[in-house]
Amino acid sequence: MASDSAKLPKEAQEALERDDDNILACSDLVKTRKGGLGYRLLVENLTIGKGEHLALIGDSGSGKSTLLDMIAMILKPDSADEFSFKPLGNPKRNDLWKIWQKANYALFEGLRRSELGYIMQTGGLLPFLTVADNITLPADLKVGFPKSEKNERFEALTSTLGITHLLNKLPSTISVGERQRCAIARALIHAPSLVLADEPTASLDPPTADKVFELLLDLCKESALIVSTHERSRVLTGHFKVWQITCQPGSDSQPIEARISPFTNFSEHIPEKIPTHSPKIDLSKKVSSLFH
Repeated sequence: MASDSAKLPKEAQEALERDDDNILACSDLVKTRKGGLGYRLLVENLTIGKGEHLALIGDSGSGKSTLLDMIAMILKPDSADEFSFKPLGNPKRNDLWKIWQKANYALFEGLRRSELGYIMQTGGLLPFLTVADNITLPADLKVGFPKSEKNERFEALTSTLGITHLLNKLPSTISVGERQRCAIARALIHAPSLVLADEPTASLDPPTADKVFELLLDLCKESALIVSTHERSRVLTGHFKVWQITCQPGSDSQPIEARISPFTNFSEHIPEKIPTHSPKIDLSKKVSSLFH
């Protein structure tokens, strides 16, 4: 007997297959916070697939970090119609909302360890580990990750990010910008399915920030990439799908409501300078630094 999907029209079947390939799928995802007028973030429909690059823009406090923390499986939503995650090369789609309801934190830990790379605003390096040990930690924790691939990626990333001279130092002894570059290497070393970057260039000088965006684009050819940023000129370049978070004012009876939707007003936000795309970065061998 033919499967139900085989009976669908060709266009519907192709759409179903595309949906099944989404690494992340969210619909009617809600997070509320109390205090003051209150706050409610609603994500009506958001998907991202293999090799797609998504930028989140919005004012400070609009909910960009809140959304990234939910996607990173460290902040529990209040409700969701769909909230699912499917790692690259894995036929199984994980129902994240159901996992939250069952409080299966061990499964979250496994997914975060193997399939996520998270670049936080503060870097988030472990203070008691050297820079080198911080960077290699995700690859060491990922079950079955080849040591040879870890070593190749480590050499290429640290060289490209210009941090080879920092490897034996503790995070407290290097600058904020240097810690951020180390955090970027750590997020990419284990070839995650999804890379999240929360204001990844906030503490970097403009030339280095340009190169970091180029690096993220080049290294996330298969991984999905979600970047939150205030710097619209860096993402209105054609390399990102751009979504914005907008807030409606609250009242005594209604909370502030934030919604995410595709950004469409490009004509009034054309960047003065569109950065050129960086040279291809080969993680199978050492490359010269973009930062020299």
